[in-house]
Amino acid sequence: MLFINKQRKDLLKLNVLYFDYRNTFNYGYMKYNFFKNMIRYISNITDNQEIRYIFNKLYQRKYFKKQKQGKATLYLYNPTNKELPKYNGIVHFF
Repeated sequence: MLFINKQRKDLLKLNVLYFDYRNTFNYGYMKYNFFKNMIRYISNITDNQEIRYIFNKLYQRKYFKKQKQGKATLYLYNPTNKELPKYNGIVHFF
């Protein structure tokens, strides 16, 4: 079931608000399946085409960065173009 444009715009806004609320940027690069499940939970949509449409619209609006890692494609939710922190593996206790 495809939604009309106003409902789609509302769904896009709702998804962005939820991703911001959950601080999804801090999860790092994740597979599409992770974001698909979040969109399914947020919008209560079970149609995979509609979920892909929402994800592609968010990607086109530069809310995500794409990274290839071997055969896998990973996505980072990054609406403000922040840099990921570099971890050197050393833990400092204060």
